[in-house]
Amino acid sequence: MTLEEFGRAHNKDWKEIANAKVKSLENKNLIAKTVLEDEVQPFGNDIDLVVFGSIARDECTANSDVDWTLLVDGQSDPYHHEIGLKINKKIKKTGLSDPSPTGLFSKITFSHDLIHYIGGTDDTYFNLSKRILLLLESERINLDQSSDSSGTAYSRVIYGILERYISNDSSFVSGHSKSNTVPRFLLNDVVRFWRTMCVDFANKQREQEGKKWALRNIKLRMSRKLIFVKGLLMCASYCAHPAGSLEELSAALNQIISFKALDFVVNELIKYKINDKWIIQLLDTYDIFLDILNDDKIRKDFEDLPINKAYSDNTFLQARRNAHNFEEALNNIFFVEETALKSFILKYGVF
Repeated sequence: MTLEEFGRAHNKDWKEIANAKVKSLENKNLIAKTVLEDEVQPFGNDIDLVVFGSIARDECTANSDVDWTLLVDGQSDPYHHEIGLKINKKIKKTGLSDPSPTGLFSKITFSHDLIHYIGGTDDTYFNLSKRILLLLESERINLDQSSDSSGTAYSRVIYGILERYISNDSSFVSGHSKSNTVPRFLLNDVVRFWRTMCVDFANKQREQEGKKWALRNIKLRMSRKLIFVKGLLMCASYCAHPAGSLEELSAALNQIISFKALDFVVNELIKYKINDKWIIQLLDTYDIFLDILNDDKIRKDFEDLPINKAYSDNTFLQARRNAHNFEEALNNIFFVEETALKSFILKYGVF
């Protein structure tokens, strides 16, 4: 069942979620059109333009930035750097907001590091983040006017990452009963990424002297938490419906990646027969969150609001209460409702 079908069944209309989907499609079309404008398409099948964040989740609001990377899966070529510079200029030309210049994006990403450096000292924060974000909230910008993305750099890298998580998971390699386990290698990295985001939030508070603290705080409680939930449900899906082979598991996970986080989460919760009350509360609060981000004044106020004044600001406190209601829904979904999902999270999600 789609989110829209669920809404119709309950006489609900989440306008901000629907509007964000339309805005996201417009922004993606604008990026593709601008990148291809006035020059021959410079991409081969070893390069893809990939977006992350709100535009990849179909959650764009008025001032959403464009988190992008040039994903390279092939022989290193000095020309890749030139393409990256061209892409950066083109995206700036769209008038869409730039990502942070000190962050993960607006850079070239090489497949080798993503696939081969999972864990260990070479697996940097940037590497971990891009790898998990590729699985949980990424989308290839279609620049060849083809609906078929098979054989592209993006699809090959996704396949390579999943292959690492599956082929190096001791539960599967050992031949242990597949009906009584989950892809723990992947699950542990999803959990590690979530905890890393939380620690990074505290670090940025110190490094950036509290700038944009309120905005990042609300995003951490809502959109960042949502993609973590998608990761948990992605791993839980195998526990509920074990695949017949490792190849089938890889194919099933690959299919999940193409689903937007909110759509996938709602669809999975319906499968687990979660009380509709909590799913509706989840969507109601997320709709309010997007409405907050879509308000230019509130967004600007949150960017400028210092931490020492945040807890006396009525607008921030309202957004915080909304985030608490979002968390209440998740707590009931995962820990209170007597479903297979509760059994999964208690067995695999904590210890």
